[in-house]
Amino acid sequence: MKVIELSEALKKRFYVLASIIGILLLLLVSRLVYLQLIKGDYYRDISIKQAIRLIPIDAPRGEIVDRYGVKLATNRPSFSVDILKGEVVDSHLNETILKLIHLLEKNNVKYKDDLPLYLNDKGEPYFNFKNPDEGDVSPETLKEREKAWKKANNINESATAKETWDILMKKFKISKDLSPQDARKIMVVRQLMEEQGYNQYQPVEIAVDVDQKTVAEIEERHLELPGVMINIKPIRYYPYGTLLSQTLGYIGRITPEDLKKLDIKKYKLTDLVGHSGIEALYEEYLHGKDGGQQVVVDNYGRLIKNLSTVPPVPGDTVFLTIDKNIQEAAEEALINTMQKLREGKLGKPRPNAKIGAAVVVDIHSGKILALASVPGFDPNIFATGSPPKDVVNELFRERDATVDPSPIFNYATQGAVPPGSTFKMIVALAALETGVTTVDEKYLDPGVYITGQTNWLWNEYGRTQGWVNVSDAIKYSTDTYFYEMGRRMGIDKIVEYAKKFGLDQKTGIELPEAKGIIASPQYKREFYLALIRSMVKSERNPDGPITEEQYNKIVEIVDKGDLSDYNTFLKLEKMGIKDPKLQRKLWEMMYYATHWSLADTCNAAIGQGDNQFTPLEIASYISTLVNGGIRYRLHLVDKIVDAEGNIVKKTEPEILGKIDIPKKYLDAIKLGMKGVTERGGTASAAFDGFPMTVGGKTGTAEVGIKGRDNYAWFVGFAPYDNPQIVVVTVIYQGGSGSYAAYVARDIFDAYFGLSKSGERETFNLVNTPLR
Repeated sequence: MKVIELSEALKKRFYVLASIIGILLLLLVSRLVYLQLIKGDYYRDISIKQAIRLIPIDAPRGEIVDRYGVKLATNRPSFSVDILKGEVVDSHLNETILKLIHLLEKNNVKYKDDLPLYLNDKGEPYFNFKNPDEGDVSPETLKEREKAWKKANNINESATAKETWDILMKKFKISKDLSPQDARKIMVVRQLMEEQGYNQYQPVEIAVDVDQKTVAEIEERHLELPGVMINIKPIRYYPYGTLLSQTLGYIGRITPEDLKKLDIKKYKLTDLVGHSGIEALYEEYLHGKDGGQQVVVDNYGRLIKNLSTVPPVPGDTVFLTIDKNIQEAAEEALINTMQKLREGKLGKPRPNAKIGAAVVVDIHSGKILALASVPGFDPNIFATGSPPKDVVNELFRERDATVDPSPIFNYATQGAVPPGSTFKMIVALAALETGVTTVDEKYLDPGVYITGQTNWLWNEYGRTQGWVNVSDAIKYSTDTYFYEMGRRMGIDKIVEYAKKFGLDQKTGIELPEAKGIIASPQYKREFYLALIRSMVKSERNPDGPITEEQYNKIVEIVDKGDLSDYNTFLKLEKMGIKDPKLQRKLWEMMYYATHWSLADTCNAAIGQGDNQFTPLEIASYISTLVNGGIRYRLHLVDKIVDAEGNIVKKTEPEILGKIDIPKKYLDAIKLGMKGVTERGGTASAAFDGFPMTVGGKTGTAEVGIKGRDNYAWFVGFAPYDNPQIVVVTVIYQGGSGSYAAYVARDIFDAYFGLSKSGERETFNLVNTPLR
């Protein structure tokens, strides 16, 4: 065998190559030693962190309970349908989605639909950025939402609905052979997946609160529905339906506006949040901390292994001051009494008595024991975030809530209406304290006062009430007595004392509330100037008959007070306002803005005129009066307790103001209020045979609009000798305050543990006051 010898040059090349390979191998081994031995732990941690993911487990929402722990808003388990994309082959994803949606639709199961691209009757796409569980949303807000959504989806801001449709069809590879309706169903789910980030290990929730029949069908068809999963999820539940609904509020889908207020790190885009009432106001406490399942995923995001589970932490429990039994009694009493009024069982039929409110307050702490507003709504319809469209449209449609009952409007906290004779105790106290009368002075009711205004007894029976002192005037609700006291004091004193009782201030309750109006020359001026202001031409009011400059000149004339008709018309003419009808209209409003008459003072003294207060404000005023002058902040939330039983927040009684009421004056006023519920008093029929002495006052407030019945008010306290609670009730178009007293009687009955027997108002005393 012949041996071939390498040349020296070739040998040299071979050695150089061998040396290079040796050096590379040495470097490679050195790097491996460095990575595996020296930095091994460091890179192992990084690798684990990159491979481990957390699948969220929804935390139960915190409960809302009454003062004794009775659950008013809680949670119940339900089935949800999810899709896990990692288990579906991409080419079959759209097919699987469509099969699932068709199954859900067949069983009338609502699925999540947040896609703001809809189809009209002709199958043409259009935008709608209003959530299904929302009321009115301003055009500006909707435009902002459209802009943000297009930006998030890389769609040109100017793109039309049709152009956007074509973009999504291409993006999600949806077959053009499908009908537009089926194509949109796929878009809805694919968009949900995209918003969640397309994490293949994380399920995308498609539907919640799914019935067992549908769950069984999905399980049976699991082979043709790869990646479709059934999970158990807590759903908000309101055990008593409409009870306390406006106060509890409701939950709904997160809106872009919510995201600006919430800590987004604590929320998923699929979460439901409080949209009104306690649910919204205490969202930060009620929202729990989601748990999660730690899983290992591969580099494609597919699930490999379960590691551990971090349990969710439920939200805090909100304890209200409300007593569920008293709340039930208040709402039932309103409903039953209004039905009797409509049917004419309490006198003349009142067909429009469909709106009512009641407030029950602990006079020594400001705790609200009941806050009733009828009619109410069932917040369960919002619990899944997909309420029926027709129900939402009816709840949130525009209406005049004073005549057309609004279930979502809280008449107890926001319904400001004339208080009628319930205001008279303020006038009585002011008259006594200013010395214009005494507890013993007798006033002869003339039936018709010097202003031409009359007493109600004269109107109805052509009689007078003869000689009355302050207690008698309250018992019999003698209007002319209070006209006279108003004349003697003047409007400023009435306003002063109304302010002392906080009637131009908010009560402090946690809910949104309207602020009352005290009749006064200042308010009258502001009211009529506001009417004139509404006539100014602007972008929103292009047909306004006057300019901003003309309005300012009108205000100058009003401030000077020289409003003789001839001079005023000349001045309006010089401003360029030449239309005689417009001149006349403006002159009348300018005149009323500056003119305050004795008749205005008399009206204010009996709770009419511009006086308007909510039942909540009246409850605060009566509580302050009856407890001797301490005005407490009214509150609904007693305490907040976390999942471990620790008190997170506690509400202590808070004094907003004090009034020094001499005992002899208070006794005289209370004596009159006691007389109201006794024989001869305006509420005697409602309390006939009642086993407990109650103080009260009826109020029949005129609406001033033809065809409408009066507001019916009653305020009361009990027990008379040692008051514990105040009850305030109002029925819109109830006709007479004596009818509202029946509602209060049933509330006192529930609070003190009294039981009714028989058709007539006969009661048996069961026990002493419970609370």
